[in-house]
Amino acid sequence: MEGRFKPLFRPHEPNLLVPKIVDGPVVGYWDTSRAPPAPGDLLSDIPPITTLVYADGTVPGTGRRRHYLWAKRVAEEIAVFREWVRRLERRGEHVYFRGLRLDDQNPRVFHCYFYPPGGGRPIHFKIKVSGRYPEIPPTTEGLAFVAYGHYRKPSSGEPCLGPLGEDNWRRNWRRWGIAHFLGLIAHYLATKPEHTIRLEEHRGRRQR
Repeated sequence: MEGRFKPLFRPHEPNLLVPKIVDGPVVGYWDTSRAPPAPGDLLSDIPPITTLVYADGTVPGTGRRRHYLWAKRVAEEIAVFREWVRRLERRGEHVYFRGLRLDDQNPRVFHCYFYPPGGGRPIHFKIKVSGRYPEIPPTTEGLAFVAYGHYRKPSSGEPCLGPLGEDNWRRNWRRWGIAHFLGLIAHYLATKPEHTIRLEEHRGRRQR
């Protein structure tokens, strides 16, 4: 991480729209000359979703209900997630999320596991989608300890996409899914200052 994180408010900084990090005393942004890939490249490992249907079974732009398409969408969401994990494993990268599955009772709730970057026991959390998903991004329950700064929902403390992520979601929701949502969260985690990652891992262990 050394050399990649630059404080704000220094003279002659570039006038670029980049993710700003604000977490307690830490205020800055990532050096764009060494920055992680932009969202388009960042999510290139994740195949696009091809089944377009709202979680309530409505086909966008038609008003027609096709509930069987939601079952197809769920199967594709899980298949895309697994392919994403396989690609990360082949490259030897840390896999933050594993084990995505649909809830046995609720077709709009998924279960998943978070794997801390320093090792340790995986942490179970839920992913919830509204009836207007995928136009409206998913939300999580049980993942608040990884959220920070602009990437934290004020109401629940759970992670969110942040201003830039939300704008990208509005542009791409027709082909993005749960894996893309988690991919953005993993990106924020990977670019988080190291001392903050260690602090949140410790908090996560205490919660368990």
